[in-house]
Amino acid sequence: MELAQGAREAVAAYAAACRARIPAFTARHFGLAGTLRLHREALGLDLLRAPLNVLLVGPALFLRIAAALSRRLGLPRLADWLARRNLFVETRLARRVADLVLSELLRLDGPPPGSPEGAWRERAQHLIAEYVAARHAVAEFAAGLVGLTIGLIVLHALTPSAISLGPLLAKELAQREAIEGFWLGSGAGSVWYSWYPVDATWGETAATTLVVMVCFALAAAFMGLVTDPLQQLLGLHQQRLRRLVDTLERVALGESEASLALPDPYIARVTDLADVALMAMRLTR
Repeated sequence: MELAQGAREAVAAYAAACRARIPAFTARHFGLAGTLRLHREALGLDLLRAPLNVLLVGPALFLRIAAALSRRLGLPRLADWLARRNLFVETRLARRVADLVLSELLRLDGPPPGSPEGAWRERAQHLIAEYVAARHAVAEFAAGLVGLTIGLIVLHALTPSAISLGPLLAKELAQREAIEGFWLGSGAGSVWYSWYPVDATWGETAATTLVVMVCFALAAAFMGLVTDPLQQLLGLHQQRLRRLVDTLERVALGESEASLALPDPYIARVTDLADVALMAMRLTR
């Protein structure tokens, strides 16, 4: 629906006011002091929600693939239904960030001046959820880099996520336990098991991988303490929020299909793709 000139000017003025608030908003909430306040929300039940969300990454990725395949096969309704499924449990930290954006930055108690009512608030909340997911994806990617560093230092192997780090760590622990318990002493055990390496049992591998996944999830939950101030310094938070406001302005002006399309969630999935490639290489050796 084409808006009248006055309505378009009102929407533009509202968007300009939102953009003007972005620098102060990001400095207040994503600087060091601000992110410390934010991450108080990650204490409590979020310590359980974060590991659960890590376990749901696989099924969620499968849903995205199924949605893409359905769209390619000419089944748009099924594709849209699959794309709208959200398996993840919302954390208090994510809810807090979304509420701050909605109330302080956008000041949305209703649709922007001059825009059609429609499903405006629902559309705005959906776009804000995309923004919050992109922010968390950066923390998740940073946690993957930490896992990669640990793997390189401790195991001398590429371990971009818990799926690759867990089995290798379980094998390393089993090897060290066997060496320490060797009947001729650890020195002789080190020589013996260098010739005849020990493999971890399936139970040990599963248990170690699960523990590592929980550690990765908790690391990602609190990694924002590092990534938020760094992104604030680089201006990335401001850049994403400007993109959010630009998209909301386009929606208010009638572009119902306007999309935020932030790249961060896809960058975070690089670790998953790397894991698949590494697993395939190890299985074909």
